[in-house]
Amino acid sequence: MKKNITILIYVLSFLLLISCTKIHRHTEKSSIPEKEPRKERVYFTYGLKSKKGSESGDEYIVKKGDTLYSISLIYDVNYIKIAKWNNIRSPYKLRVGDRIIIKSNKFRKEETSDEKYKEIKKKVKYASNVKWSRPHNGKISKEFSYSDIGKKGIDISGKIGDDIFSSSDGMVVYTGNGIKGYGNLIIIKHNETFLSAYAHTSKILVEENNLVKKGQVIAKLGDTDSIKPILHFQIRKNGKPVDPIKYLP
Repeated sequence: MKKNITILIYVLSFLLLISCTKIHRHTEKSSIPEKEPRKERVYFTYGLKSKKGSESGDEYIVKKGDTLYSISLIYDVNYIKIAKWNNIRSPYKLRVGDRIIIKSNKFRKEETSDEKYKEIKKKVKYASNVKWSRPHNGKISKEFSYSDIGKKGIDISGKIGDDIFSSSDGMVVYTGNGIKGYGNLIIIKHNETFLSAYAHTSKILVEENNLVKKGQVIAKLGDTDSIKPILHFQIRKNGKPVDPIKYLP
């Protein structure tokens, strides 16, 4: 009988010890404050779009060689709107490291539908008498398509070193190779409405702020950032790409 009582005491003591250990561990665990979930951060890459966009828009950090016109080409947005969003006045000078806000598509639609904005837009009279000519007489190897991802324009075949001509009178507003996929690029402003772009050139013969005439040689055809010698040509109307074939003779 005494032996059974002794065994029972040992069993109860063992169970009590296990119970106390569990309570102690639970108390230790609950006393440690829970970590707050890490807030998701938005990282901005120098000279590129942010890795994560937001509903309010995007941010572009200006790098060497950028102009307001080259940034508008990347985002398919009228340079005048970008200037307005960022309080940049003519002649639209940018500095390396400047943060340029690009409003979201949602904001652009709201802005366009705003009656006050429409009234302002009506008062602005854009010149539309741009007389166009072909930038190169080669065969069109790729036609314009709105469904294209990235560059939206036409490709004109040719030989390296062929002359490339300005399609109309205007001012050179960008020269360089800072936009991926375009190689050596020239952008010409013809008026407040129209820009033209000439990509993949082998040699640029003009400088920014140069005034050029229709038919003037501005570059040599090349294959920079391209698998073959071509001229990629774009016409932009109010920042948006349009089919050049509808404008060229």
